[in-house]
Formats: sequence, structure tokens, C-alpha cells
Amino acid sequence: MHLINAPDVVPELSCYTTNLVAYLEPGEPGVQSRLAHAVRLAVRLDGGPGDLVFSQHARVDAGAALGYRGAADWAAAVADLQAELTRSGRVLAVADTFHLSWSPAHEVAHSPHWLLLLGRRDGRWLVADHFRALTPLGEQEPFLGWLDDATLERALAPHTPWPPEIANRDRYALGTAVEPVHADRFRWLAPTTGREPVTDPGPWTRGLPEALERISAALAEDETAAARYGDDLWAASRHYTYRLEVLAANGEICAEAAAAAAVSWGELPKVVRFAAESAARGRPRAGLLRRTFDDLLHTHEKTTTEPVSEA
Repeated sequence: MHLINAPDVVPELSCYTTNLVAYLEPGEPGVQSRLAHAVRLAVRLDGGPGDLVFSQHARVDAGAALGYRGAADWAAAVADLQAELTRSGRVLAVADTFHLSWSPAHEVAHSPHWLLLLGRRDGRWLVADHFRALTPLGEQEPFLGWLDDATLERALAPHTPWPPEIANRDRYALGTAVEPVHADRFRWLAPTTGREPVTDPGPWTRGLPEALERISAALAEDETAAARYGDDLWAASRHYTYRLEVLAANGEICAEAAAAAAVSWGELPKVVRFAAESAARGRPRAGLLRRTFDDLLHTHEKTTTEPVSEA
């Protein structure tokens, strides 16, 4: 592996949306602003009272209409990835953090992670990962470098089965359900043509006050929920903070109100993580979570704009 320089700066979002924006931007220069306006938190109960499904934003890949592709073996994956590179000049691939040497989760924790393949030469692949974050396992910096064929095969190797909350993150990473997810295969995303739309089960709770109320109730009813959905709420925090920054910079909302709301969103994942750790020790923190959600909603109400239209 040869490390070059870090990729160009893109918004600090989740590992999905950060690299989704980087993938879409060459053909859709306005995607960063469009994503800011597409951010909205939607949740759905899926089974028991503590079983939630999250959707972080409306679709922003209208020009590409992405869907998952998969291959059962590496030889087939190489042929398809090379064909997509030739066609599009880049591929949005699904890796596992456990096998990414630049990830703080390297050889520690498994998790799906999107990255970009930008080229192939002499049996090596040019890989870009724009994701930057301070995670519970440490700090991740953006990466741009060459991986040999065996290293990329290991990075993209399927890891299943995922728990339901992770499987749903993959399924709804583009905003609406995408099937098939191909979780048991080497997989990537590519423009789709002629596919039937996937029917989403409902009902979804889309208004932020209602969504936060449903999440708060689920975390209060199930002591494991804070741990299971901590990453979803961390992603929501990143997405809403980005939305506030863009809308304030555009003069669409009050900059002072946006800054206050951003502080509240920044506190949310910290409190959820503390609550999860406390619950694991037998001391649930339902009251603290309730106050945190109430404070978040109070500050966010001052930054209200028109509802996000679904796409």
C-alpha cells in the first residue's frame, strides 16, 4: 500500500454520505447544497417497541439512480468493477472497516464503509476515502492511495450476517430502500436502469418533533436501544449540523440560531453513548436522554424551514 495525499475536502458527514457526495459531485456539482436541503430524519418501528429503522435524508442521486451490485467471487467482482471504472471513471464500493488499515476500527470492529475506486493499474487500485471523524475508536483521516489486488479483495470481502440495525443502514443509506443489498457478496453501487421501485413498508414518522419523540420513547423502553442506534443518531447529528451550516451560510436561517442548534446536535451522540455505557452497567439514563431530546428540539425549532420533499 502506498499512501499519497489526502483527498480534496468534502463535507464531514457519515461514511456513507461523505463518499456518496464525492462520487456524485463530478457529474452533479450542486450535490453538496442539495444534500443539505435533503437532510431530514425519518424513523419507523420495525417489530418490537425498541426496533427502529432510520432514514437520514431524501434521495440526492436522482441523476445517477444508484443501486447495489454484487458478485459472489473476487474474479467476477474484478471484471465488473473494471467495467464500471471504464464506464464511469469511479466506483462507490462497500468495504469493511475491520480490513481498512487507515480506519481506527482496523482489526477491531466490523462495519460497512463506503469508499471510492478511482483507477486500476498493474494489479493495483487507486482508492479514495474522504471520511474524516473522531470516532469512539479513534480519529480517522481521509485517505488516498494504491491498494494491491489482494488487499482490496480483503477490504471488500463480505461479512455477514449483520445485525438488523446495520443491515437497515445499508438498505436505507441512499434515503429510501434499495434492494437487493447483496450483503453476502462483494458489492458496490452503480447507476441502475429499468428496475422496479422498491416498496417501503410504513408508516414512517418524518417530522423532526415526531421523529425525536419516537426515538426518545424507544430508547426509554429498551435499555439496549441507545447502544444499537448510537451510530444512527451520530449520523443524524453530522447531517443536521451540516444542514445548519449550509442554510446559515446561504442566509436561509439565522446564523445565531443555527449555531445554538448545532451545539445541541453535537451533544446528542455524546449523551447517547454515555447512556448506552451506563445502561450496560445496569444504570439506564432515560431522564437524561429525555432532557437531551427536549433541548435539541427547543433549539432546532428556531431554525425551521420548509419541509423536505421526498425524492
